[in-house]
Amino acid sequence: MDGKIKFGMAEAVVLLTMSNMARIFLSFPRALLEMSGPAAWLSSITGMGLAVLQAYLFYHILKPSPGQNIVDIANKSLGNIAGTIFNIIFASFFLAVAALFTRTFSEALIITALPSTPISVLLTGFIMLAVLGSYIGLEAMARSARLTYPFVLSGIALLLLGVSPKWDLQQLFPILGNGPVNVFAMGGLISGAVTEILLAAVIVKSFHGPEMFLKITSRAMLMGFTYLTVLSIVLVITHGWNTAQENTLPFYNLARLIYLGRFFQRTESIFIIIWGFIGMIKVALTLYAAAQTLAGTFRLTDYRPLLWPLALIAYAGSIIPHDMPSALRLESMLIREVAWLPTVALPLVILLVSRIRKRSGPNESG
Repeated sequence: MDGKIKFGMAEAVVLLTMSNMARIFLSFPRALLEMSGPAAWLSSITGMGLAVLQAYLFYHILKPSPGQNIVDIANKSLGNIAGTIFNIIFASFFLAVAALFTRTFSEALIITALPSTPISVLLTGFIMLAVLGSYIGLEAMARSARLTYPFVLSGIALLLLGVSPKWDLQQLFPILGNGPVNVFAMGGLISGAVTEILLAAVIVKSFHGPEMFLKITSRAMLMGFTYLTVLSIVLVITHGWNTAQENTLPFYNLARLIYLGRFFQRTESIFIIIWGFIGMIKVALTLYAAAQTLAGTFRLTDYRPLLWPLALIAYAGSIIPHDMPSALRLESMLIREVAWLPTVALPLVILLVSRIRKRSGPNESG
């Protein structure tokens, strides 16, 4: 079914960009500031370079096999057993991302807008919306993302305009922050570990070929990391990096500073709506990718029967952390530190094995 769903490059770029932007609204900017200091924006630029290199890695995997995604290529290159193991790891990674983002977005909504709401209610709401979006399909999510993208962009522009009187460019010094190792090595690695390129390799059949895959992913990464870079700079020059790294939700605290007159304040309520929609897109897209990966692994003709079991697993995983600090620690470990295993290391193995088998010829490889 995935191969029959086609949409334009603009929808695909916006969909992946908004999924990549989801981490900006949570605690990731704070983690980047703790690592790199006032030079967090340089870490995001380094991460953008690593993400583009990651897109080239997947492009070289997908290019020799038009009409196939990373799931098909893993089964073909590694064989049924190893390919199935790799694909299960990919699906588990998507499911972990869905569970952790469900929990952190729900906790963020409790902190910002719904302090008396039980966490289980918000978790259920996010999971149900994710199942609905995944069930309707990828094209509906892509069209919805493109439709709402101008409002997201307008909200970010309003944020930058509203806090501009509080900017102090002296806060950007020292330029190299906590040192080049922390800025370019450690900070670049945690910012460059993204889910969207692996996700794009799963849904590549909707992109009209590998050539379009490279254009879509590289543009989505450039756009997503541009937002991260600009907002990292704004955080530092508005709050100062020492203050900004103490905020659990730096973007929300930045929005609370907006005061454009007596009758135009508390604009953070507008951003909460934007955050909720982007969080739903992120969770729905990763749940969809997990279902598609497993469906392709086990040669199922339809991914939809897998949505409810996977949603139940994601819900159970989102309840495991005791509180928000526990959820943030798990997110840091699984999405930032371990993310390079399914997004770079395993695809690199697939590329090397496929190249070796291609050179050895059909007789020897068999």
